[in-house]
Amino acid sequence: MSDQYDDPYSGNPQPTYSPESGLLWAGTEGQIANAGTYFLCLLFCWLVVPVIYAMYRCLKTVCHTYRLTDQRLQESSGILFRQTDELELYRVKDISIQQPLLQRMLGHGCVVLLTSDRSTPVVVLNAISDPHAVARTLRDCVERCRIAKGVREID
Repeated sequence: MSDQYDDPYSGNPQPTYSPESGLLWAGTEGQIANAGTYFLCLLFCWLVVPVIYAMYRCLKTVCHTYRLTDQRLQESSGILFRQTDELELYRVKDISIQQPLLQRMLGHGCVVLLTSDRSTPVVVLNAISDPHAVARTLRDCVERCRIAKGVREID
């Protein structure tokens, strides 16, 4: 079956709904986000509670994942109970990058998305590697998605 149909009036093929293609990018929240917590836990490692808390933070960070397709950004988090949020890319209004000193030195950073989605007006991809490349990929996908759906931004 074709992804296009012929318009009988203009003779030009018109785009129709295109199914979501494969995965474009996947990543996890970097452990660098927990550097301060790990440092404090190291100082008080003679206590049992900080060691347990450090292990909890490590596991929580490993279980926080991001997946980007050409139409959606999916964010999953949770150790025992998994929560998954999906953001339609045509809803993204603005993309910015924040890189604190330690993360910048290690090639990590945060990509912040301002959206028109009511449930998640701000989405933060925290401590991801190569945030500039991820932001470029996101920006390209957002533009392609808006063109495909015919969405215009009105403030």
